[in-house]
Amino acid sequence: MSKVDDEKNNEEIRIGVAPVSVDQSCFSKNWILQLNQQEQIENFICLICKQVANNPIEIDCPQHQDLDESFLVGEKCLKEFLKTNPDSCPVQPHSDCVYAQTKVARRHIGALKVTCPLQFQKDSQMSTQGRQQEREENKKIVCDFKGKIKELYDHLNSVCPLKLLDCWYKPFGCKYTCLRHELQEHLASEVKLHFDLTVNFVESLQQTIRCYQEEKKQIKSEGNTELNNENISLKKEILKLQQDILQANSSKQALLPEIETLKKELDEARKVNDLKQKELLEKDNEIKKVQRESQQELLKLRVDIENLRKSFIEKEDRYNGVIKNLQEKNEKFTQNIQENKDERKDNDKFLSSNSKGASVFSFELFCSSSKLLKTFKGHTSYVWSIDYAIVNDSLFICSGSNDKTVCVWDVDTNKQIQSFNGHSQVVYCVKFSSYHYHNHRQNVICSSSADKTIRFWNVETAKEFQVLNGHTSEVYGIQLSSFYNGRYLCSGSGDRTIRLWDVETSKSLHIFNGHTNLVWCVEFSPPQSIDNSNANKSNSIGVIGGSGYTLCSGSDDKTIRLYDVETAKELTVFKGHEGL
Repeated sequence: MSKVDDEKNNEEIRIGVAPVSVDQSCFSKNWILQLNQQEQIENFICLICKQVANNPIEIDCPQHQDLDESFLVGEKCLKEFLKTNPDSCPVQPHSDCVYAQTKVARRHIGALKVTCPLQFQKDSQMSTQGRQQEREENKKIVCDFKGKIKELYDHLNSVCPLKLLDCWYKPFGCKYTCLRHELQEHLASEVKLHFDLTVNFVESLQQTIRCYQEEKKQIKSEGNTELNNENISLKKEILKLQQDILQANSSKQALLPEIETLKKELDEARKVNDLKQKELLEKDNEIKKVQRESQQELLKLRVDIENLRKSFIEKEDRYNGVIKNLQEKNEKFTQNIQENKDERKDNDKFLSSNSKGASVFSFELFCSSSKLLKTFKGHTSYVWSIDYAIVNDSLFICSGSNDKTVCVWDVDTNKQIQSFNGHSQVVYCVKFSSYHYHNHRQNVICSSSADKTIRFWNVETAKEFQVLNGHTSEVYGIQLSSFYNGRYLCSGSGDRTIRLWDVETSKSLHIFNGHTNLVWCVEFSPPQSIDNSNANKSNSIGVIGGSGYTLCSGSDDKTIRLYDVETAKELTVFKGHEGL
């Protein structure tokens, strides 16, 4: 190996490549560049040692704010620089250097992929020929680690085959170090050495104990004389103390009545103090309770106001659209009025003639004067469910059928505009999604099916984009929440459960149990009335919608059940039906 290569390897060893501590030097660029590109590390070079910064510190002094580049240094390099150059800056010569750790750079450096640092040091200390020869001879002690810098600590301390381990008998005097896989061989081959070291260690301890015992005897003999002298002086002091005690006892007898009086006063003062402390604690708890209840009430009022505002805006938009649509239809109906005048005159005559007799409603007369407005054809089997929506002043109808399809119809043109064929079984229920319309301005239909799924369809793209799975049997009825713009959806199934879904995350939030047979239909109900005496206690804000929002379900078990959406508990069971 050339002199230049030797100096290069010595520099790599001095800089260090095992980033397992913030006290280590910066990382060798040659080590990092084994598995990374130059552009990946060019922004993380230490300003002092020109290597990849370990635990990077950003220099952000006001004196060089006009410079475009950012200045990073390794923590150890900065400590050494400030030790030799106190109150100075590594970027420009000035005092009051401003620096701080940068978490972003640390995360990027920690995510860089590297090889084992011990293997890199080992390869750096050998020539190319020697490296190949040793690898062929010692294939079992080659570390093939390739991972992130932040994973090195666990690797080096747990599994690296190149990490040198101390002999288990190091406390007894064995100074042997070896690789992990050689330790057992050393322990087996040096049993006698380790036994002798242990015996010598025990003998040394015994000798130390004997020395301590001799010292103890010597100290004890020397201390006996001192103890005798101390005993004489202590006896004199005891006699004096006894005399003092006798005098004190006589004084105590005189002070006892006064002490008893002071004790009683002290006990009474303690009782008064404890009572005041208890009262203060109760008042403090009451104040905190009132604060919590007022905060909860304020938060509920804010949520209710926001819901009312959104609901008002939504209804205002719908009403405006309905009014406009009705105005257009009114013009059409006005045109038809003239055409139906003759027919109405005939009907009036007929009614006037019948008015002279018994006053009986004629269903045949109603049928003869009524007209079928529109018929939508396209399904090949019976239709289970329909829903309507007004979009841009146009009325649309969606339908779910026994033919496994979902269809969308334009009422004004009397045409089918979409047909979705994703379900594998009967489609029982369809709904226009108010959540996607209000939050994403998308026209979306959700449908439930006997294939145990709830699917969402984009009317514009004609594609399915979301599926809710969880029920273990047919899904019959579905309904979107009246709060939070329809973000939450409930579903009733043949598996006897009702599920509450978050449409935004596609997650099942609650499973409501209680029915003993399949659930046909579900519906969100508005908040229940609350007793005024308990209003402040029970009107707390929950995770979904707030207190009072309930879920109603009808089942094949002949019952109607009411559930609290917030607590997921059954509130009421209505019984009375005698059939399905």
